[in-house]
Amino acid sequence: YPTFSQSLSQLFLVLFPPFPGPFPSFSLSPSLLFLVLIPAFPTVKPRLDIERCPPQQNWTEGQEGILTCNATGTPEPQVWCSKDGNSLKPGTRHPADRAHAGTYLCRASSELGTAERNVTVWVQCESGARGLGANWDILGSWGSLDSW
Repeated sequence: YPTFSQSLSQLFLVLFPPFPGPFPSFSLSPSLLFLVLIPAFPTVKPRLDIERCPPQQNWTEGQEGILTCNATGTPEPQVWCSKDGNSLKPGTRHPADRAHAGTYLCRASSELGTAERNVTVWVQCESGARGLGANWDILGSWGSLDSW
């Protein structure tokens, strides 16, 4: 549900008479006017939903990988993700590597709060030279049977 920010830079100033009679008259006398602050636009806390920030993402080793995680909210939240103390900016291209496999904590923040989501990245690796096929290794990425 929208909430209203108290930031003065986001408010409109509206003046109106306190008790207009049967014939409205708008006196500019300061003693007869009320001051009302109305938000310029509703503010909305950051939100990470499944469509914009999928909890499971698949990359292929050696190709470009893009961590997809976008947030909604007003004002627009900043989004960043990290795994084991290493940051990965969502939406940027990276050469996919087995080291990218794992669970990232993605955060969307604005002055209204923070939303968090775990995103698991699976990295599919090339199969071994003997063509034995691919299996899941214990790190959650694809690895050939040769690597066991």
